[in-house]
Amino acid sequence: MNSAKIILILFIFVLMAVSSGANNPFTAKTENQHAAPAPAFKSKLFVKIIIWQHQLKEKMSMLVREAKSTRSMKPLLFLIMAAFAYGVIHAVGPGHGKALALTYVLSQRPSYVNGLVFGNCMALFHGFSGILFVLFVRVILQANIIKNLENVTHITQLISYSIITCFGVGIFSYGMYHLIKGLNKNRCISQSNINRQDAHPVISALVVGCIPCPGVVMVMLFALSMDLIILGVVLGIAISMGMALTVSIVVMLAVSGKSVSLAVVSKKPDRIILVENVMKVVGGLALTVIGTVFLSTVI
Repeated sequence: MNSAKIILILFIFVLMAVSSGANNPFTAKTENQHAAPAPAFKSKLFVKIIIWQHQLKEKMSMLVREAKSTRSMKPLLFLIMAAFAYGVIHAVGPGHGKALALTYVLSQRPSYVNGLVFGNCMALFHGFSGILFVLFVRVILQANIIKNLENVTHITQLISYSIITCFGVGIFSYGMYHLIKGLNKNRCISQSNINRQDAHPVISALVVGCIPCPGVVMVMLFALSMDLIILGVVLGIAISMGMALTVSIVVMLAVSGKSVSLAVVSKKPDRIILVENVMKVVGGLALTVIGTVFLSTVI
């Protein structure tokens, strides 16, 4: 009875806390997918993504029940593979930090290695935070420490979105400073020889990826309802790795695009510095706007 109460409270909370823009296969209603006549190409793509997520979710649910009823290890391999595929497709949909990842690439000067580290760490932190969130809340509810779960997540969102906003303001200010400084042509050449101190990819990923992934949270809730916590953690890790693959591809494409853009103007050092500083200002401004919009939704 106590476990059922925890599941019910967590489920109600997730329905309230999940952003309305994130189409979660566990909460999205399939009947609304065909309501809009003649949807645009982007909408059709997202509808297909949602359908694929539902199919994978149903497959995962069936395999979880089979593993529990038969107590066999055979379904686990297929279950982990399905969870990984679910993470890949889940990250293609709206949200999951792709916009924040692009602003990181614009505002920084990451190498392919740093871009890969950032993309993987951001997705993994995004998924792991969902796992830790469910486990933490479960312990708190069992200990009867708090009664108002909504206040806890509200404070968490305020802190996370405030950090993202401040991070964007810092990048914007740093970019504006060097942009104004770089307008002096006498300093352009010397500036190119200065070692740039870009934000550490792991720290940046931790800042933007600390918000729990609703997909991982719902899978954890499903596993919790069947008293399969360890399996839920394993599936959450598999989903996180799938999301890491998708986000990393997006980041690597962005790094390649930025490298090509800078290579076009590489023959003129003053121009490449100007373009870099403009990208940094735009990226910082975009990150500030995104953080402010997110923050305004929870204030």
